[in-house]
Amino acid sequence: MMSILTQTGLASKADVSTTRLSQVELRKMELARAMATRPKLLISDEAMAGLSGSEVDEVLDLLMTMADHDITVIMIEHIMQAVMRFSDRVMCLDAGRIIAIGAPAEVMANQRVQEAYLGT
Repeated sequence: MMSILTQTGLASKADVSTTRLSQVELRKMELARAMATRPKLLISDEAMAGLSGSEVDEVLDLLMTMADHDITVIMIEHIMQAVMRFSDRVMCLDAGRIIAIGAPAEVMANQRVQEAYLGT
C-alpha cells in the first residue's frame, strides 16, 4: 500500500486523518484506494470537478499512469482540456443521446457537439 501512496504523492500523509486532507489530496486518496484493488477497469466520474488547473493536472497525471499500467480508464468529465489531453476516443452525449464518437479533435470539430456544448 505504501508504494501506491508514494505513486499518488500521499506517502507523507499516510498517518493524517482524511479530515485534514485538501480536495486534491482527497481525490488522490480515492484513486489510491481504487489502485489498491488492482482493477482492470476504472470509471472516473468527475474526479477533477472543483479543482484548480494545476490540481487537474495532478489528477490527470495519475489517471494517465493508471492507463499506462494496463488499467482501462473511462473518464466522465466536463473539463474539456483534461478530456482532450487524456483520451484516445471520445463520446459526447446530449440529453442522454450519443451525438458524436471518435478521436478528440474530430469530435470537437463536430457541429452538433459545438452546438450542444458551446452554444454555437
